Amino acid sequence: MEFALLILGMALVTFATRYSMILILGRWHVPRVVTLALTFVPMAAFAAIIAPELLLRAGQITLVNARLVAGIAAIIVAALTRHILLTIGVGMGALWIAQAVIGR
Repeated sequence: MEFALLILGMALVTFATRYSMILILGRWHVPRVVTLALTFVPMAAFAAIIAPELLLRAGQITLVNARLVAGIAAIIVAALTRHILLTIGVGMGALWIAQAVIGR
C-alpha cells in the first residue's frame, strides 16, 4: 500500500509541475526570442550529458582517450549520413578499435 501511495504521489507531483506550465503558457503569449531559445534546450542538455563522458578520465580532462575518438567518429558519420544505426555501429566499432590501440 505504501508503494502504491508513493507512485500516486510522484504521479501527482509530475502532473502538477507539467500542468502548471501548460496553464501559464496557455494564458501568456511567449515571446519569439524565448521560443527560439527553448529550441536549443535539448541540444544543450544532450551536450551536458555527453561531453563529460567523452572528455573526462579519472576526473581529469584528456584529449587522448578511446571514448573521444569513438565519439568523433560517430559525430562525423551522423553528420554525413543521418543514419542512426550506422552511427551507432561505427561508434561502437571505433570504440572497440580505439580501446585496443589506445586503451581505456
